[in-house]
Amino acid sequence: MEPGFINAPVLILLCGDPRVNEAFPLVVFQKWGHEVFISNLASAFLCMQLAAKSLGLGSQWVSAAGNFMEDDLKGLLNIPKGIKIYDMMAVGYPAYQLGPRSPRKIDEMTHYDQYDRTKLRSDQQIKEFIKNLRKER
Repeated sequence: MEPGFINAPVLILLCGDPRVNEAFPLVVFQKWGHEVFISNLASAFLCMQLAAKSLGLGSQWVSAAGNFMEDDLKGLLNIPKGIKIYDMMAVGYPAYQLGPRSPRKIDEMTHYDQYDRTKLRSDQQIKEFIKNLRKER
C-alpha cells in the first residue's frame, strides 16, 4: 500500500529560521529557546492543517521531511543551510472522508482541579492502546 500523500497535488514544507530564537525574552531564550521554536512551528503546522480542512481539503503530515529527507530537500529546493525544515504537509482533495474519531473517551483524559492519578495508565495499558490504535489503520 502506498502512502496517502504519494499523489497529492501540493506539498508544503514548513521551515523556520532558528536565528529568530534570540527575539524571545532573554529568560525564555536561555532556558527554552529551541523548545519554543519547535513549539511555534508545530502550532503553525496545526493552523495550516485546520485551514486546509476549513477549505474542504485533506492534509497529511509527512514527518520524514524534517528528519530523514532534510538534506536532500534543502539541496533540491536551494534552501539555505541554517534554515530548519520542520515538516512537510501533503494537501489535496481527500479520496474519502474520515468520521469522527477519538482514541480515548473524553472522561478518561479530563482532570479537574488536580491530576487524577487513578487515570494514569500502566505501561501495559499504553502498549495495548498503541497496538489497538495501529490495528484501526
